[in-house]
Amino acid sequence: MPIHPAPPEDLDGLVEAFRQTVQAVIDLGHSCSDEDFARATSCPGWTLQDHLSHIAAVEHFLDGGENPELDLTGLEHVRHEFGAWMEHGVALRRDRSGAEVVAELETLLHNRLASLADPTLTLATQVLGPMGSSSSLRGLLLLRLQDIWTHEQDVREALGRMGNLDTPAAAAFVNGVVRHFAKLVQDVPMADGQTVILESTGPVTARTGVRVSHDDDGAVTYHQLFTGESESGMGAAVHSEDDPTTTISLSTEELGRRAAGRRATSDTAYSVVGDEELAERVLDAITFTP
Repeated sequence: MPIHPAPPEDLDGLVEAFRQTVQAVIDLGHSCSDEDFARATSCPGWTLQDHLSHIAAVEHFLDGGENPELDLTGLEHVRHEFGAWMEHGVALRRDRSGAEVVAELETLLHNRLASLADPTLTLATQVLGPMGSSSSLRGLLLLRLQDIWTHEQDVREALGRMGNLDTPAAAAFVNGVVRHFAKLVQDVPMADGQTVILESTGPVTARTGVRVSHDDDGAVTYHQLFTGESESGMGAAVHSEDDPTTTISLSTEELGRRAAGRRATSDTAYSVVGDEELAERVLDAITFTP
């Protein structure tokens, strides 16, 4: 089952999706009062303004700026090195007004689009990534799409204005879940022959799944389904009491919040045909953003 709408694959499509989701964050920021900027969000330790600061800080770094280290003592939500790197840029902007951060992000979007318009760039071009890493431009843009769209949804959730659930960036996020699904659930115990299917019911529609096999030595393999290989032709699941297939269905919004770790499985709206306990374990395992 192909993802619909299809996620962007070419350079122009990826850059346009990047522009759209950053512009959406900027537009939301322009609508915010000081009280709005101070709202708590489902991302631990961050206010609404902090999400805009994070996007600005990363794009500032990718545009050649510095990300100076600050004292993060006492910040319990900083749990690992990458989290600390992200927090430095946010902390640096906490003495600025929300309007100042929005203005910075507008300038950064203009600069980044100018840089990305370089005609010598290709999807394979090696570019600077977070924490000084190196990445292909394709990999970086996909990473930024998934990250920025997640923070766009954080801002929308805090404001009570959910939307942009059918954009190219939303499709890129869902595609990330689809591509990583077998790896994400590889620590979820399943019996030989057991199958789990995960469906995004819309606005972005998609289906992914795994079938588990055990060999004679006890090694377990998680086979990705719906990849275009022969396994993908299994068609719609037909369930019976002995059927080892479990199908989990949820909306794009619910999938986005769960896979970003913003909403606990117990707070996620989804439906299950099959093993409900297994479905819970799978949903617990699918968080794939830092």
